[in-house]
Amino acid sequence: MAATQFKTVSELRDSIVSAGHMDREWLAKMLHKVPELPVVKDRSKYLVEKSKGKVVLDIGCTGPISKAIRLAAKAYYGVDQVAADGVVAVDIDHRPDQMPVYGDVEIVVLSEVLEHLANPGYFLMALKQLYAGKDVYITVPNAGAYAVREDCEVVNKDHVSWYSYTTLKTLLTRYGFEIKEARWYGAGQPYRSEGLIMVVT
Repeated sequence: MAATQFKTVSELRDSIVSAGHMDREWLAKMLHKVPELPVVKDRSKYLVEKSKGKVVLDIGCTGPISKAIRLAAKAYYGVDQVAADGVVAVDIDHRPDQMPVYGDVEIVVLSEVLEHLANPGYFLMALKQLYAGKDVYITVPNAGAYAVREDCEVVNKDHVSWYSYTTLKTLLTRYGFEIKEARWYGAGQPYRSEGLIMVVT
C-alpha cells in the first residue's frame, strides 16, 4: 500500500491530529515547511566571490577554501585553534571572548564551524558583541541531507550537532542576529542539499 502523500504541512497536521497521535498545538511546534531557497552549487566559489575586495575575518580558517578567500580578500584575518601566518589561535568554543577585534573587518566568514561547537550560543553571543553590525556568512551541513543508512550513521565524528533550516534560524535569532538571506548549497533536491548558507548581521 502506497504511503499517503501530503501537499501541505497543514494537511499532514490534520491527518496526525485526526489519528489522535498529537494535538494541534504540539504539532505547530514540530512540523515546519521547508522553505524554497536559491541553491548555490559550490560553497567555496560563493564564499570567495563574497570575499573579493573585502576585509575578511575568517573563523575556523583551515583548508583550501580559506586559502582562496585569503587570495581574494583585500585584507585577511584568521582565527583558528592553531596559530599560523595571519592566523590567531583562539579556543572559540570555551573562550570566544578572546577573539581579537579588528576594526576594519567588513565581513566575517564562519564556514562549517558551528556544528563543531559544544557551546554555539556562547560563541555567537561573543561574535555579536565583538563584530556588531558586520555581515556574517555562515555555512553548516544540512541535517535533512543525512541519515542512518542501514547500520551506518552518516556523520563527521568531529561534529556535535546537526542544523536544519529551522534550528539554525532559531539559534541565530535567539542570539540577536537578523537573517538577511538564506540559501542551500551542494547537490540534490534543495531541501536535501548538502548544506545551508545564512547571511546574518
